[in-house]
Amino acid sequence: MRWVLRTILLISLQSAGLALAQRAPVSPDHPWHGLGEARIEADARNLTEPKLNFDPAKNYSLPELIDLAESHNPETRVAWERARAQAAAWGVARSELYPTVAAAALAGVDRDQVYLADRFFRQTIGDFQVVLNLNYTIFDFGARAGRINAAKAESLATNFAFNDTHRDVIYRVEQAYYQLLNASGQEDAARANLSNAQAVQQAAEERLNHGLATLPDVLEARSATAQAEYELQAVLGAEEIAYGNLATALGTTPQTAIRVQPLRELAIPSTIDDNVNSGLLSLTEFHRYSNRAVAVRVATAVSVGTNSRPGGWHGLWLELDGVRRQGAKK
Repeated sequence: MRWVLRTILLISLQSAGLALAQRAPVSPDHPWHGLGEARIEADARNLTEPKLNFDPAKNYSLPELIDLAESHNPETRVAWERARAQAAAWGVARSELYPTVAAAALAGVDRDQVYLADRFFRQTIGDFQVVLNLNYTIFDFGARAGRINAAKAESLATNFAFNDTHRDVIYRVEQAYYQLLNASGQEDAARANLSNAQAVQQAAEERLNHGLATLPDVLEARSATAQAEYELQAVLGAEEIAYGNLATALGTTPQTAIRVQPLRELAIPSTIDDNVNSGLLSLTEFHRYSNRAVAVRVATAVSVGTNSRPGGWHGLWLELDGVRRQGAKK
């Protein structure tokens, strides 16, 4: 009976392994599709991300654009998830300081035939066993501390990288915003220049019709008008590029219509609050931030190198096993 149960269990495990194992493609002209591909695609379709909707009648200021970029740019979310994962890894590394407890319960039934006197008697023996294992490392010559310090340094590095991602997003939004304002101002200037060139061309043609100008004068005016039209189209292209860069920094598609606060609505300060000393202080803080990130990477490398030293370090640990066994016979 025991042999039959073991055979059935072995066949079940082999069938389950065959069902979960990777199979070869059916034909060479079709791509291979895994068993979990449909579930992954369904989960991806059900995943809804917050869409960035702009009010077409509103002019967005620079602080509002920066807030939208920090909330919807995918790079900030990726950096945030990486920082969370590294913080969880730090917690896993710190868990080595605590003891581990493992418990297992085993149960089985054994049936056999016992010959007694002149006939066989069926004998059923039930067995139940509980195993409890306690393991605690008392001293390991700093191995756990090295791994914990390395994980902590990695967590700090990902936090600095997260902040640096926000700084990069803010910088790109500001750069695209001021490029867009510059292109908008150049568009107004180019349209005014084109209007002046067209007026000069019209006046030159009128003078030519009345015999007060020559043909080279008209051709020169036409050349100036064509140059003004070309400059206007170049400025319009630069403005479209600036719109695309701003939309990319905000985490939306380049075709999205975004209205920004025009130059005439920007308040120009009457005085400059910052001076040379404050500018140098800001530059010093920037270099200090960069040096701090480099120092965290160096600390990580030192911790990893200390943790991976050769030499066969040994440790002292405590391991306790408790077993309780109970059987029933009938």
